[in-house]
Amino acid sequence: MQSYAGNGTLTAFAQQLHQELSLTGYSLLLEDMLHALQLDAQYYASWAVLEVQNNSTVPILINENTPLQLYEWAIIEPVFRSHCDLLQARLVEGSRSLGGDGFGLSVAEANQLYTESKKIMQNEAFIEPPISFKTFEGL
Repeated sequence: MQSYAGNGTLTAFAQQLHQELSLTGYSLLLEDMLHALQLDAQYYASWAVLEVQNNSTVPILINENTPLQLYEWAIIEPVFRSHCDLLQARLVEGSRSLGGDGFGLSVAEANQLYTESKKIMQNEAFIEPPISFKTFEGL
């Protein structure tokens, strides 16, 4: 994974997980995974401000070049992973309708896990640093 000073782009993180999942039998396209990661990063940004947004004076479009800090990736990654499980389950279910053998999670199971991981991310993302009375020194 290409990483710079504690962060990487959405593309770099998607490529990293794509390589890992491809070696375990997943048949997802990198483009589909990147789109899923963009959606998950947007969902994260609805609960917490991305560092790249903190440092900008203009609205930030979340796309394949958006950088994530490693702590942001640590919160988004489980959601992204479960999103990929859901995409894979949909592919496998589609192949079952054509007479193929199914394996792995069902779509219902994968969807439930994805929903649960998003709820966990909401709780992890919505944390503000503690304030100190020293901050208000002089008042």
